[in-house]
Amino acid sequence: MKKIKFSFTVIKIFMKNQMQNKTYILLDVFNMVSRCLIVFLLYSYIFKISGESINGVDYKTVLWSMFIYFCIMTFNIRNIYKLIMNDVKSGTVEMFLNKPINYIFLNFYKVIGQGIYSFVVISLLGSLAMVLFVGVPRLNLMIFIPTFIITLALGIILALIMYSIIGVLSFFIQDVRPIYWITDKLVMVLGGSYLPVGLFPKVLKFIAFISPFGAINFASSAIYNSWNSEFIIRILLQIIWIIVFVILLIFIYKKAREKTMINGG
Repeated sequence: MKKIKFSFTVIKIFMKNQMQNKTYILLDVFNMVSRCLIVFLLYSYIFKISGESINGVDYKTVLWSMFIYFCIMTFNIRNIYKLIMNDVKSGTVEMFLNKPINYIFLNFYKVIGQGIYSFVVISLLGSLAMVLFVGVPRLNLMIFIPTFIITLALGIILALIMYSIIGVLSFFIQDVRPIYWITDKLVMVLGGSYLPVGLFPKVLKFIAFISPFGAINFASSAIYNSWNSEFIIRILLQIIWIIVFVILLIFIYKKAREKTMINGG
């Protein structure tokens, strides 16, 4: 009970900091609007010259898929690697390691608190704008709503763990930014940042389907017609990847703590 109360307290503190500084939300809104406008205009032209659909996916579905992806990105989960790396470089991580709190969980709460306000505000306002200007996609809401929420939550958890692993590697590698760049670009490509997953060639779509990089953003695929027959396997894949990366994170973090203690941390 105390751990749950502590987690909500940390999240609340960092969320209030973000709410008080209007610069962050304004920048997130600007980034969201600029990205959507560029992508929507681009795909408007592509669909005009290609017909009403591409690979069986229509223009409205593509827009909603890209919108969901950009909303997930406003959470800024990836920043957890930077928090850990900066703590390791500055030496402040040693202070946390000697306290009766889980350092990794603490960073989870920090990142969630820093990103949840922008995510909720932009998602709600953006969804309203999408309904007004793009229209409502045809969905089975009884399936879409619960599975979308589950997939979104699992994707966020997977992202937290994956980017935490990159951050913990800074105990062994002074600068983990190259590893972050490679991982982040794979997440962007296979998650549907540059091209919606529904428009991928079959081979690339399969890679995105089975890889952890694509699994982070499975929620953006909930808008496709194939979702009703795929959501079970997608959720199972997310759970499997979470288990794999949790084991990897525990192993690397344990070695990192041993390294710190041996070096007199």
